[in-house]
Amino acid sequence: MKLSEMVTQKQPVTCLAYCAPGVGKSTFIGLIGEQSAGKTLVLDIDRTFVPTMSKNEVVHDFDRIDVWQVDNVHTWQDWNDKLMELQTLHKSGELEYENICVDNLSELERCILSDLGSQGKNKGVPAQADYQYMQFKLVNSLRFLKSLGVNVYLTAWEVIEQFQNPDGSSYSRSYPKMSVKIVDNICGLCDVVGKIMVNKDGKRGIMMEATQNMYAKNQRDSRKGCAVEEFLGGK
Repeated sequence: MKLSEMVTQKQPVTCLAYCAPGVGKSTFIGLIGEQSAGKTLVLDIDRTFVPTMSKNEVVHDFDRIDVWQVDNVHTWQDWNDKLMELQTLHKSGELEYENICVDNLSELERCILSDLGSQGKNKGVPAQADYQYMQFKLVNSLRFLKSLGVNVYLTAWEVIEQFQNPDGSSYSRSYPKMSVKIVDNICGLCDVVGKIMVNKDGKRGIMMEATQNMYAKNQRDSRKGCAVEEFLGGK
């Protein structure tokens, strides 16, 4: 296909939104589901999505949102089963979702490690190989979700680390909380990486421009940030 034809076609988006717990990642997912014309599937790992939606504070229309809760004890097998079910629906032409959302990657990572560790011989502590299994599984899972031809929305918690310049000065940087060995790979597979923030008036926004202190990017449009409620409007 010619590049000119590909550019004019509406391509699915892959977005990762991250923030500290309680700032608004579940609300972000809920707004995606409410504002989209098609159906949204939420793969719920951390069990915060439904309680957040039940507050009925920001998101009010849940009719087009389905939730599959991922087993957060026997996570390795259940996560594989969920992906296989999506693959079966896709191959049969019965995948009815416009958006698939994973809430959230940080907890999925920890649940997989905990499950693999419990199956080992080190009193529940994950072995080095378990970390490698988890890392490859998360990256390959994202590649698989992107292959379904739907919009993929991921959430993660935020981590802040200190870095030091050669001159001795230091700075802090926030980025999605996941294994440092795969964070660049996961973010590289996303079109948008944004940090959800709340201003002094309580308004939520998503920042999509990288700074020295923040991991972010926007390869979909020219916006550097927007209100969370307006995120879909710029696609």
